[in-house]
Amino acid sequence: MVNLAEILVYTDIRQLHQIANHYGCECNPHSKNDLITTLLSNLRHKSTIQTEVERLSSPEVHFLMQLLLDKRSVFSLEDLMAKASVAIDSEHEQRMEEGRKLIAAALRRGWVFPAKGKTVGQYQIPQDLREPYLKAWLNGKLDEAEWKGTQPAAYRDEGTAMSDDLYQFLRFLEREPVPLTADGGMYKRYQSQLLRFLSVQEEPLPPQKWRFGYGLHFDLYPDRFSLLYDYCYYQRWIEESPGVLRIAEKGVEQLLTPVSEQIQHDVIRFWLRLYKRAIPNLPMIVQVIPVTTRGGWLAQSSLANLLLPWIKPFYYDEPLNILHNRILKMMVHLGLLKVGQRGDGEWMYAHTELCQSWLKAYNGFTESTILLK
Repeated sequence: MVNLAEILVYTDIRQLHQIANHYGCECNPHSKNDLITTLLSNLRHKSTIQTEVERLSSPEVHFLMQLLLDKRSVFSLEDLMAKASVAIDSEHEQRMEEGRKLIAAALRRGWVFPAKGKTVGQYQIPQDLREPYLKAWLNGKLDEAEWKGTQPAAYRDEGTAMSDDLYQFLRFLEREPVPLTADGGMYKRYQSQLLRFLSVQEEPLPPQKWRFGYGLHFDLYPDRFSLLYDYCYYQRWIEESPGVLRIAEKGVEQLLTPVSEQIQHDVIRFWLRLYKRAIPNLPMIVQVIPVTTRGGWLAQSSLANLLLPWIKPFYYDEPLNILHNRILKMMVHLGLLKVGQRGDGEWMYAHTELCQSWLKAYNGFTESTILLK
């Protein structure tokens, strides 16, 4: 990761002129040293950044947030085009053209620079501009009073309960195999038995064929257990045979391994890869939420105002339901958020220590999606 001062030293003078013209900088255009000094002063100035963010269009903000939250130090042109494509909601050919314009504008604004000593078509973002731009975006979206309002009298933090319940599930199957229905799901009697053992209580679902897109048996099991089941299936800790579900040899071996925070991290990563197909912006949203809750607790309605523009319907699932049930609720189950309720009934969220440690080690933008069959 390199900062703006270092990048400007080896930036082509033509780009320096473009940036200076964009911000209306007054300097000697024939002196690279004067250009660099002037740009350093202007580009890092709080008022310059705030003004720039306030005049951005919705696709430009979307593109910028994807750049700022992606932890990679170097991006290919294909990486930038992919981000621009996600930010633009239009037909393919038009999206390609508008994507190129977004990237050209990012170069003029000093967000993106060709990477020194790298292959042609490699780009980087000044590390020291990421945080100021994030703060400027938040300043325009959230009033400080939204962080200093009423706090929940009590809250729920599920911590590593998901990891603990993975082991509970495996132990349940270790005692005896479970018969499966013709649809491939556990009979309700066994589901009820198992769900009573788990840390977070859920009720069995009636079969619902409209529930799809979020896992292998999302139509047969409640949200949290569906994710837990899918993770065990993906790891080959359990195996489905015609009419029966049993623990696999790898599952028996896993029970001999102590529960660790790494397992929780792996489940979070699995959730993001599994849900990313239905929610393409999930890697960005999951990183935006802890940024917005840095000041403390934030109301669900405030989060909705911020995040709904980046959430599209997924067939039967509307954006508000996706935010509440597929993102916020699952982040609570995964120990990334804690949740409480104000006296007026408004749900409030704050990020956890696990969330901070996990985000430092993980970059969801580089992960491929998972499709279980």
